Amino acid sequence: MSDLGIQWRPFGARVPQGVGQGGASWPLRILPGTGALVLAGLLLAGLAEPRVAEPPAAPIDSPLLDAGSSIFGLEVAGFVQPPRSEAWTRRAGPGRMDALTFGEGPGGGDWLRLVVQQAGPLDPLPGSFYLDMARAAARAGVAVTRASLPDLLATRFGGFEVADVALAEGAGARVCLGFRLLVREPDLRILGFACGRGRQPDRAALACTLEGLRLLAPGADARVARFFAATEISRGLEPRPGCDAGRPGIKMVRRP
Repeated sequence: MSDLGIQWRPFGARVPQGVGQGGASWPLRILPGTGALVLAGLLLAGLAEPRVAEPPAAPIDSPLLDAGSSIFGLEVAGFVQPPRSEAWTRRAGPGRMDALTFGEGPGGGDWLRLVVQQAGPLDPLPGSFYLDMARAAARAGVAVTRASLPDLLATRFGGFEVADVALAEGAGARVCLGFRLLVREPDLRILGFACGRGRQPDRAALACTLEGLRLLAPGADARVARFFAATEISRGLEPRPGCDAGRPGIKMVRRP
């Protein structure tokens, strides 16, 4: 045994039969060479095989499709420009969302945004008032920083939840009114924000404004059409005190 651990065979020692100058028998001699050739062939085949580029990942499409203008109408005195009217429908399954926006945003001046959502089976269930306000604000490009507990505001559509909501747009923030109405049948959700120039809008004026919401395309959904038709009858029978029944839009009077 050497220092390197190699065992030396003494000169003239007996070599086992079949091992000598000729080396191992032919099967033992040919197998290593054959294995090397097979391995080389596999490597060459792998290198020669054309590589097909993986297709790019499909983009994640929005679940909503642009539906053009809103099927709802609302007129608010004091705004020279008509509202920005937007609508979306679900890409898969029923569901629709309409938005009417008056003004440039909550950063300054009067601003009113009203969203009417006809919920479908794929839409999430309504959350808390604060959560739904946060969702609605995010769709409008603003953020809710805080909100008070809501109270009820009676309208011909039912009782709206209304609360003071602080909206942040960029570095500025202001307190507005957030409102929400949940109608079980049909599954209808009416919500949004009202901001006055320098001061918070009056709740009674907001109720008069919401009274002017109307459906322009009754054929869009039979259940929604029946709901609005019933509320129109109730408005005609019992007009809201303090609201001008002859004007669909009421100026949002501010608190002193």
